[in-house]
Amino acid sequence: MKVFVQLAYGFGGKTWRESWKAGRILGLNEEQAYGYSRVASDDVKIVYSEDQHENLFQKLLRYSVRAIFGFDFVHAWRNRKQMLAADVVWTHTESQTLSVLLLFRILKPVHRPKILGQVVWLMDRWRKQPFWRRWFFRFLMQHLDLLTVHSVCNLEDGQRLFPNLWIEQVRFGIRADDMKPARKTCQGKKLKVLSLGNDEHRDWKTFCAAAKALPDVEFSIASSARAAFEASKNISNVTLVRAKDNVELIGLYSEADIVVVPLQSNRHASGITVVEEAIILGVPVISSDCGGLTDYFDSDSVLYVPTKNPKALAEAISAVRADPSGALQRTETAQERVKNTINSVQYARKHVELSKELLDA
Repeated sequence: MKVFVQLAYGFGGKTWRESWKAGRILGLNEEQAYGYSRVASDDVKIVYSEDQHENLFQKLLRYSVRAIFGFDFVHAWRNRKQMLAADVVWTHTESQTLSVLLLFRILKPVHRPKILGQVVWLMDRWRKQPFWRRWFFRFLMQHLDLLTVHSVCNLEDGQRLFPNLWIEQVRFGIRADDMKPARKTCQGKKLKVLSLGNDEHRDWKTFCAAAKALPDVEFSIASSARAAFEASKNISNVTLVRAKDNVELIGLYSEADIVVVPLQSNRHASGITVVEEAIILGVPVISSDCGGLTDYFDSDSVLYVPTKNPKALAEAISAVRADPSGALQRTETAQERVKNTINSVQYARKHVELSKELLDA
């Protein structure tokens, strides 16, 4: 089975590999983006999209088309030759999914590869799209062979928006090869709470309000989002930090007693990457209860709090400090789930399984 993986510009096979080897990609990442290559074998050939070097005009053209359509069609067009040679095409977000669908509508190949197209933010942003773009997206999506989503909430959304599509949830997992032992935290004189991420659904206001309620606790935010800067202004026990490389990022996790994932209501499992990173690195997690995260890790693995509730978040932090043994047990339970079910290998294997079903249908 020949698989072509169409990813966003900047995530191409060569580009990503060079950045990964140079340590420029933060997080517990793979040598090839998202770990799809982990399932390469004699029976499954994996080929990644590549990034064409752009001059100013070419970049402007690609950005202009993306602004009009709402997805990066030019990047898909540049990868059409390798794509058409595949048996099945995998995508990672709706930008690539819609691009591939439009490409095949234009080219109308005699032997069209099957499309296993994934969406991430599409459902959350659907109502914000102009009516003509929603119509265009629906027109393209009706030709999709299989739609995949990360969240059980998005599974329900997709079934409502696209009732005639075959839709499957594929739980997103990251590299868990070098899992650290779960550790008993909250043993030092000063409690250290860390939060990370740039996703649009991070709730920095609630995080910082909880910090004000716990003046004896050190809070750190690793984010380049302006919302994080605005929320943390004039709060003495909240510090904005920046990890320049993976060594510094792992250091932030290692120094933390608790990792908090504060979220606004969403449907796409926002924050799941940070939740998984913290668990793999052995740190207890507190998260907002939204986006279908409890489908990944239940309350025996992660301590959940309601959204937009600083008091509940502050109480949860105090509860972990009061019972570090309980937090340790939750982390150990979560690590077992990562080992057995939620990791990049299982994520890629599910794609292979679904692809074989597509080709046999």
